[in-house]
Amino acid sequence: MTRVQHSLSDLAAGRPVVLVPGSTGDPDGYLLLAAETASSASVAFLVQHSSGFICAAVTGRDCTRLDLPPMAGTDRKQSGSWYTVAVDAIENVGTGISASDRARTLRLLASPASTARQFTRPGHVVPQCAREDGVLAHPGPAEVVTDLNRAAGLRRVGAFAALVSQKDPTQNACAHECRQFAEDHELNWVTADDLILYRRAVELHVRTTFTVTRGGPFGDLRTSGFRSDVTGSDYVAYRIGRPHTIDAPLVHVHREINFAPHATPVDQGLQDMFTFIAGHGGGVVIVERNINNADFFTLTSDERARKRVGRNSDIAQILREVGITAPRLLASPADLHVAFGDLGIAAEVVPAREPAASLTSESTTGTASTSLRSVRGVVTHGDQRGRELGFPTANLLVEDGTNSGLVDGVWAGVVNSPTECL
Repeated sequence: MTRVQHSLSDLAAGRPVVLVPGSTGDPDGYLLLAAETASSASVAFLVQHSSGFICAAVTGRDCTRLDLPPMAGTDRKQSGSWYTVAVDAIENVGTGISASDRARTLRLLASPASTARQFTRPGHVVPQCAREDGVLAHPGPAEVVTDLNRAAGLRRVGAFAALVSQKDPTQNACAHECRQFAEDHELNWVTADDLILYRRAVELHVRTTFTVTRGGPFGDLRTSGFRSDVTGSDYVAYRIGRPHTIDAPLVHVHREINFAPHATPVDQGLQDMFTFIAGHGGGVVIVERNINNADFFTLTSDERARKRVGRNSDIAQILREVGITAPRLLASPADLHVAFGDLGIAAEVVPAREPAASLTSESTTGTASTSLRSVRGVVTHGDQRGRELGFPTANLLVEDGTNSGLVDGVWAGVVNSPTECL
């Protein structure tokens, strides 16, 4: 989030930003620039540290407005984003290849008042048509710079050039070289993954499809349907009680594995989860609908992993829509907690393997609970470290195999007798 915010400030100020290759998107590194703030010096910097091939990232609307058709032979499906015919500005330029001439062309491409007749074709700036949905549709350099410009309040037209490796000038810079280049030149850097997380954290991409409230064994159950415009997935959120008024409500995420669950008996495990949450003050159960298994046959493993990350972001946005900012995840998928952390959501994992299990069930970490546990054993000598700190302690010897129900953490104890503790 910080890297993206720094990049927004730099682009608005006319400074270049380094795009570092990440786990998704283009494997090459790039130098990015906002077209409307392009200067002779900034474009010369791009030319100096790249192969000199300067591209302009433009949206489909600007391509239509400025009459920028695809290059001959362009395969839009294969290339993701596609190149248009190269252009130069007509007025106040020389041959069009100098840094000052290309800066003039970039600024003209970014101007909302420019027209198709103000450019000559072919030229020395090669526009690339970026996807309208930006990095959420295709995490390429054109989408990165247009999304950054939009977030910075600039026109969605940018410039980018592949950063050449300083170790091997015949190759483009790798991720490590990109970060080192940014440090050497005191530039900020960002990845496409950073921008994807930023957009999922600050924008809303799920829409409510229905909301209904019905009474039942759990009280008034408010049910809402959601559909994601990014992943195309459907969700159903069940609000038990008034979870938005609870400091840290319980949240359970259920991923359907049955394509047609309605003709089968009620999922008893899910019903037990409803009962458990209702008995602990209320919370939310989110069901991630499983429409079909087409993804398994049509997507690669990496694409399926990215879609899983996108669905976790959908769930985070649904929680935000129902007014929950600090959930306690109950028996939810492990990757969900990691995704919430990336999106800045302070989620606590409640280690309950069964719906009716206590909040202090077996775990390697402690959890907040008001449950009382009793342990009986013989007080033995320890290392006396507590006495040295001014806090005498009693060391309880518990027989092997005794299941005390305690977890690691800080507990308050009450002594009933010299040899027993509760």
